Amino acid sequence: MNNGPKKNLGANFDPIDRILSADEQLVPSSGFVSSVMERVREQAAAPPPIPFPWKRMLPGFGLAVGVFGWGAFELVRYLPQAIRHASFAAPHLPVFASRDLTQAGWVALACVLALLSWWFSSRLTQHSRIL
Repeated sequence: MNNGPKKNLGANFDPIDRILSADEQLVPSSGFVSSVMERVREQAAAPPPIPFPWKRMLPGFGLAVGVFGWGAFELVRYLPQAIRHASFAAPHLPVFASRDLTQAGWVALACVLALLSWWFSSRLTQHSRIL
């Protein structure tokens, strides 16, 4: 292995090699040190960040783990029975289900009215400073 000086790889490295091989000391610009020290002092004087409220998060996280765990347990418990009774035939709809759709119409109307009221209220508060 040759540990001697490396040959110049191209014309782009000439200015860099010349600066790095010079014996003169590199000195930062006049305002650089003061601006860096000013930022360091600002960071030191800044209040510490607000810690994450782990104690408040743990009950909710425990509840979520419990709910998903219970769901997984019930899924594993009922899955073999559901697979045994699975049928790929088309479901039989009773005659009265195909004629009486007035309740579905009322549900659709309620959904549309809820959507319209949400849209109207969001348009009213969009340019205000209420929220």
